[in-house]
Amino acid sequence: MKQGARVLVVDDDPDMLHLIGLRLSAAGYDVAKAGSGEAALESFLAHRPQMVITDLRMGEMDGLMLFDHLQHEAPTLPVIIMTAHGTIPDAIAATRRGVFSFLTKPFDGQELLRRVADAVRLSPNLDPALDAAHWRSGLLTDNVGMEELLRQALRVAEEKCCALLIGPSGAGKTCLALAIHRAGYKAGEPFVTLSCTDYQAPEQEEMLGAKDPDGAFARARGGILYLQNVGALSHIAQGRLFSILLAQLQASDPLQCIEQTSKNPDLPDVQIIASSPRPLDAAIAEGRFRSELYYLLGRMTLLVPPLSERAEDIPLLAAHFLREASPGKSLSLAPEAALALSEGRWHGNVRQLKNIIEQVAARSVTELIPEAAIRRTMRDLEDDHLIPLDDARREFERGYLVHLLQKTAGNVSQAARIAQRNRTEFYKLLARHELDPVSFKQKFR
Repeated sequence: MKQGARVLVVDDDPDMLHLIGLRLSAAGYDVAKAGSGEAALESFLAHRPQMVITDLRMGEMDGLMLFDHLQHEAPTLPVIIMTAHGTIPDAIAATRRGVFSFLTKPFDGQELLRRVADAVRLSPNLDPALDAAHWRSGLLTDNVGMEELLRQALRVAEEKCCALLIGPSGAGKTCLALAIHRAGYKAGEPFVTLSCTDYQAPEQEEMLGAKDPDGAFARARGGILYLQNVGALSHIAQGRLFSILLAQLQASDPLQCIEQTSKNPDLPDVQIIASSPRPLDAAIAEGRFRSELYYLLGRMTLLVPPLSERAEDIPLLAAHFLREASPGKSLSLAPEAALALSEGRWHGNVRQLKNIIEQVAARSVTELIPEAAIRRTMRDLEDDHLIPLDDARREFERGYLVHLLQKTAGNVSQAARIAQRNRTEFYKLLARHELDPVSFKQKFR
């Protein structure tokens, strides 16, 4: 059991809510309580629990409806459902939808504690204030989606598996890869970065030779090899990488851990993390990327959002970068300056924000940075963040779809009519940009 693990308990019966809260608090858990599904969603956003226990039969939002909302926000969050009307069909329905466990009232108190302990073991505390959370020190966020991404990153570190990070340039993929390195058993071992776009095909193929004493695998032995822009690998280099990953998979346990075995002394003891600025579906369809390699790399795919989708993090990140850029000083942003940052377009994502703050800090002659200084620097650096035409089109299309779904509250039929597209074509557009219309519906209906 993790002492102090945060647990959210949900039940519309005040006596049951009080009783479960007492049992868990006595066992050392940090307990938050909610009397309805709607209140539970608010509490989830405020307290970020490591697991949820909820009654099945409640008011307008029952336990399964609550689970659906929670799963959308945090797919790896364990949820235990309780009911006094437990039946086998209920249990089957719940577990098929991904519910962690199912308890029938009245239940034994020790059984409850065992189930909760099992759940929190799979759900680490992500609180950045904890000493044990040093691994995520470079990833500041107040965004629920980013917190879920960090939870997935911890799972990659703990399971020692390969992973594919997808996200636009400057969004923080390298920071996330480094966090996985710090969090895992390879923290004291090498972290080697190979930017696939920096090398021609023959160099890529040579560096990815498993037995090359000077190659990337040899330099990363015992640690992590981070392949940036993996989609730029040549077909031969992709084939070599696939052969190594397949051999690691075949030599591993059923959970696909990539530990060295005595039967494979030539097998590189290296964890592979790859990244791409965009999904690889188009490259696979066009024959530029091997589908079999994608299926091995993408067994754990982590989607890193652009800064525009985590706007609440802009003030937090700006203040952090300002402290880093001005040690020993007391620089701060005027309210109007902070507002100007929130209105930025951020094609270059977090990297662009950091660059702007560093420029402003270097030029500042006063402790309070005015709006004019921010806007001038944003304008001066705008040309540095021009992106390729295809990326600009893709970004515009995605932004348009997001705005459309926000305006229509996720109503696909209405959104398709406004976009002048049939429903089938519109769904294909949403899938291309990995947008789920359900997430744009009002939560508290």
